[in-house]
Amino acid sequence: MLTSELLKKKRDGYELSSSEIKYIIEGLSNNNVSDVQASAFLMACCTKGLSSDEITALTFAMRDSGKKFDFSGVPYKKVDKHSTGGVGDKISLLLTPICMEYDIAVPMISGRGLGHTGGTADKLEAISGFKIKLHHDVYKKLLIKNRVFMACQTDEIAPADKKLYFLRDVTGTVESTGLICASILSKKLAEDLDALVIDLKVGQGAFMQTINEAYELAEVMKSVASLAGLKLHIIFSSMKQPLGYKIGNWLEIEEVLDCLSGNCPDDIRRLTVILATAMLDCAGISSDNDATAESVSRVLDSGKAYDNFIKMIESQGGNLDQSKIKYKNYPKFSIIANDSGYITQIDTLYTGITGIMLKAGRQDINERIDYGAGIILKKKVGDAVEKGEVLAVLKSKDSNLFKPAADLLSSSMIISPDKPEPDKLILDEWMI
Repeated sequence: MLTSELLKKKRDGYELSSSEIKYIIEGLSNNNVSDVQASAFLMACCTKGLSSDEITALTFAMRDSGKKFDFSGVPYKKVDKHSTGGVGDKISLLLTPICMEYDIAVPMISGRGLGHTGGTADKLEAISGFKIKLHHDVYKKLLIKNRVFMACQTDEIAPADKKLYFLRDVTGTVESTGLICASILSKKLAEDLDALVIDLKVGQGAFMQTINEAYELAEVMKSVASLAGLKLHIIFSSMKQPLGYKIGNWLEIEEVLDCLSGNCPDDIRRLTVILATAMLDCAGISSDNDATAESVSRVLDSGKAYDNFIKMIESQGGNLDQSKIKYKNYPKFSIIANDSGYITQIDTLYTGITGIMLKAGRQDINERIDYGAGIILKKKVGDAVEKGEVLAVLKSKDSNLFKPAADLLSSSMIISPDKPEPDKLILDEWMI
């Protein structure tokens, strides 16, 4: 086969066979397919679409491009959670310490920021000393010791996806149902899971803009998961405004600590309890979701989850005290309200882009992140505002970035005379 001929075939709208897709993915792994060719492949997939058979073949080829975990000696059901990408979405960092209180194993392989959305792996790397890439054998030891670990992809775990993930981020090929499905499930199928909970984001701050687009992705994921024998539970949640009040890698770690200390914003709390309940249900911990939700709330409020978070971070070399010193006294800039009224909209996409402008995310594959950069929202949709009040605070090492970032964020926060009706956070739920 010739890679260039396969690229032409996909460019012209023809379906690639399983063997042709496998050839491209193996070429990525052994460097016979260049980044330029991979980018052309992604663009063709994004513009021409992928059939169900192509998505399945791509998922399994990416999974098989590296090592697969074997957690057969772990005496618990293995359940993970994945978000399709949001702004201010730090829920994974709350779920793992909650799950440590139950007979469930959570081997969590997380992604980095993609497009305008943040990544759990980047947030964890904001913690001084935290080891996010470990030897293959260490993961199992951590899973037995703590019942959880949090890590990112390495060159051993679905390495073809790792390459494509970075290229999608910088080539404008993120919003593809097939590519999203293959990327998520290739990593998760390498984790030796019994079940997976998906937080499928919907809205202008998500890759799926409408509920119908989200349903389309869910159907594709359902089909692939079924072939792999993976139990799937999908929560459809709104991304019409950022989650919580802090956006940015270290800032979101700060908000996680706040949540675990009893100061949890309502949207974060509700989504955390719902997702944790779904994970425990998948593990067979309880079939009474109301009772499970009450139990999860008690763990969150009691301080047990806080203690578990510290244990998990320290088990992987992290030092939160050093981190707090490192990010103290960061340069900041306040955005002031020009009118009085109510916040009726916070454009989540532009909020995410503002974070990237401040260097909290990447514009280029090789760009270094400013882990202390980001946004602190002082107001959310529905809040009353007086002229002259602070709407948001920006943080960045580079104060030259504040003015253009502030201009964009200001334009995305709409103030109107009338208080808006609250939006639904949970839009739908599928148990598959």
